[in-house]
Amino acid sequence: MSGPDLGRRVKNGLILVALAVLSSGMTAGCRNANQPPRLVVDGSVAADFEALALETWDQFLDAFQSRSDCFGDVHLRAVYSLDSRAGYDPDTATATVLVPGTPALLQSGLIHEWAHHIEFQCEEHRDLRPAFLAAQGLPPDTPWRLPDASAISPSEQYAEAAIEFVLGTRPIPTEAHVTRQAIRVLREWAEGGE
Repeated sequence: MSGPDLGRRVKNGLILVALAVLSSGMTAGCRNANQPPRLVVDGSVAADFEALALETWDQFLDAFQSRSDCFGDVHLRAVYSLDSRAGYDPDTATATVLVPGTPALLQSGLIHEWAHHIEFQCEEHRDLRPAFLAAQGLPPDTPWRLPDASAISPSEQYAEAAIEFVLGTRPIPTEAHVTRQAIRVLREWAEGGE
């Protein structure tokens, strides 16, 4: 084989290789719908914190297993300076946690921010809000996020309820009051109820 035939076969072979590479690259960034969301830990997280975070992530996914198809991967980074114990950036799906800290403080911060991750990524989360507001004794027209940073919004109350739901207790007391009924409402929603 020589000339045009060989050139055409080489060209076709290169096209097939390029398509295979593109296809594998495109699927590598996508989460398979049958796989649970992942915790993506960056290099700022020390090995002991990473172990705690992965263990806590497993607990979190177990608690929210019925809703895990409506939220994606979340990133984790650790910082030594932050205005609060932790924060969540919905644009990058990143939970940032202040270190060092006790295991209870770190776990609480992780679960709180992962609850916000669900809140921002899961459209179904809107279905939870009316029942959660009622369980907290709040009027149905209460804004989920309040513009006044000094007030504790329903969003923050929900994130604190998630800690108690996942761990069975809130090991770090906060000013956010959470009712038993609100935790029950969250549990029912997390288990796939309306």
